[in-house]
Amino acid sequence: MTDYFTAHDVLEKVKGLNSLSTLNKWSNFIQKECDYQFHYDYVRFASHTRTKRTINHRKTRLFTMEEIQKFQNVVELIPILGRDTSLRKQFDSQYRLEIMKHSELLTEIIKQVEARLKTGEKSFQALTQHYQQLEKQYQVLEQRFIQLEETLSTQEQASSGWFRRKR
Repeated sequence: MTDYFTAHDVLEKVKGLNSLSTLNKWSNFIQKECDYQFHYDYVRFASHTRTKRTINHRKTRLFTMEEIQKFQNVVELIPILGRDTSLRKQFDSQYRLEIMKHSELLTEIIKQVEARLKTGEKSFQALTQHYQQLEKQYQVLEQRFIQLEETLSTQEQASSGWFRRKR
């Protein structure tokens, strides 16, 4: 099960990230520009007034440990690459492909095709094994069916004549 952390937890864990507004701006940029979705959940909070205390739920953005590590990388890359490029580099899967040279892109495509071929080969092997098991089960059932036919035909021949037709 994945552990999720609130924005306040992220501020404590990421060195160099000092405000919630910065984290929210980064998160909004990532979701809008990088086509990346964070996990949301409804978190309880207490609201106090002079007359009563109520418990409400607020939809809150939560972060995984992997995302927190990416934010730490962004903080370290911002002086070198700038904010937008750093965020895209960490969170946008398409950005990595867009900045590659043709030879690097070709290598990446070959790796992805090989990975898909391996998964396809594994599923083909699993289907082959399943087919062989079904074939064995079919043969066993066919033998049982032949045996049942034989026992049924021998029982019909050995009948006592109770139901013979008169001539």
